[in-house]
Amino acid sequence: MLESGSALVEETPAPPSNWAWPLTWMLAILPFLGFWTYGLFDLDEGFYGAVVSEMNRRGEWITPYYNGHPWFEKPILLYWAAKPSLVLLGNVVGPRLPSVLATLALFWLVASFTRRRFSDAAAQRTVLILASSLLVVGAGRMMLVDPLMNLGFAGAMLFFWESMFPIAKSKAFSRALAGGLLGFSVLAKGPLGAILFALILGVLFWREAGLRVRFRGGWLGLVGLFLLVVATWYVPAYLIDGKLFVQKFLVEQNLQRFTGGDSAHSVGLVGLPIYLPVLFLGMLPWTIYLFRAWPRGVEVGEGGNLRRYLAIWTVVALIFFSISGTRLIHYILPACVPIAILVGDFLARKAGELKAVSLSKLGGHVAAVVAVWVISQVGFSLWYGQTHAEVHRIANYLKDQPGLVAVYQMPRREAGLGTLKPKIQETSHPSLVMYLNRNVLEAESFEDLLSAQKPLWIITRVGRISDDEFHQASLHNQKLRVVPVVNAEKDYVLDRLDAAPSTRDRR
Repeated sequence: MLESGSALVEETPAPPSNWAWPLTWMLAILPFLGFWTYGLFDLDEGFYGAVVSEMNRRGEWITPYYNGHPWFEKPILLYWAAKPSLVLLGNVVGPRLPSVLATLALFWLVASFTRRRFSDAAAQRTVLILASSLLVVGAGRMMLVDPLMNLGFAGAMLFFWESMFPIAKSKAFSRALAGGLLGFSVLAKGPLGAILFALILGVLFWREAGLRVRFRGGWLGLVGLFLLVVATWYVPAYLIDGKLFVQKFLVEQNLQRFTGGDSAHSVGLVGLPIYLPVLFLGMLPWTIYLFRAWPRGVEVGEGGNLRRYLAIWTVVALIFFSISGTRLIHYILPACVPIAILVGDFLARKAGELKAVSLSKLGGHVAAVVAVWVISQVGFSLWYGQTHAEVHRIANYLKDQPGLVAVYQMPRREAGLGTLKPKIQETSHPSLVMYLNRNVLEAESFEDLLSAQKPLWIITRVGRISDDEFHQASLHNQKLRVVPVVNAEKDYVLDRLDAAPSTRDRR
């Protein structure tokens, strides 16, 4: 208290320093609140949700299935993580929970590393930079393999550095842990993570002659634990599915996709520089500081070495994904962590901070986190309402109805690729398999519907079934009628086909 004449004036105490980190973590969680308020998006999320749903129905743990067939688009880790959460928490919270938890675990991992290597303040700022980067938060709010892959890959990169400059843990332990986490990333998204890891270390070895001696030792543990983790799925998958696993997963989904074999996600030479604007915009406003934070000259000591390591990590990841034949926005996530650490360290040094500070002194960070939360929550909700809500309402209506369900002529009718196009292309809505909790008949010809078992529920787009099909059904002694669904039928329609002769019955 301060004395002013005879009166005593109370001074408002500053928040205790031990509140800085709890408040920081509360703020870091904020951008993920509300991820359960809208359903899955197709295609990627829809496929993953459908696969997990079918694996649960089959009691399957090794072979992913989509709509009755093995589906080796991605490795097993996301399915393993989502299987229990889907059972325990349902299809509202369960599908996306692994991505959210993986992203929050990434924040903790990066914070722990940055505190040890730079300062408390740098770690605090780094966490808030990641939590206010739309690219990181957007991917973390979706059911994707990339948040899990990014957690494993970033962990491998950070613990490899720990193995070169050990503090609390031995070199052998840190290097083995790096190998285990690298195996975790391969279980999440395939071998490309291991290739990127090797490329970054190769460039580091070439560019930083003073660090070459620190590469020695511990490799047996790294490689051994990496192979052990990878083998938990790759070995049984090969033993069970053999050539199908090799062709569909290793060849088509890894080798051919990287070399451009995936035409659906290929954008040609015009897409080579795509990740520069993606990173710049996806991590605004923090990327405006990156030029000043970028290491220059030959800064001595571990801090200088680490900043150059982070810079090499960023550049190699950027080039690696840019030359890949398949490019989607979230593929560049592995470059976000080193950028966040570089900028977080720079801003802390610029402010002269060593200890974590109260959020009142980090107004820009707080505003950015809140803005990203609002943008992502509102944006995803509006997008879902415009593109998926109606068809999912139909699925929820059908969930408890007996009979086979068919999706009829759902994919786009026009030719052309959907990647980087301003118009959202029509999809087959694989998420219906999860929401219906059963497999569906995917039909392109009306004859497929006529020959299917009855009763048959038909989900299709408005205008795909014409008057001729209604007449054709009556000629085959079958009754086709429209089934009204509340709050539906703007873009989609639900029909029912019964094995009973009737006159045309259509609204």
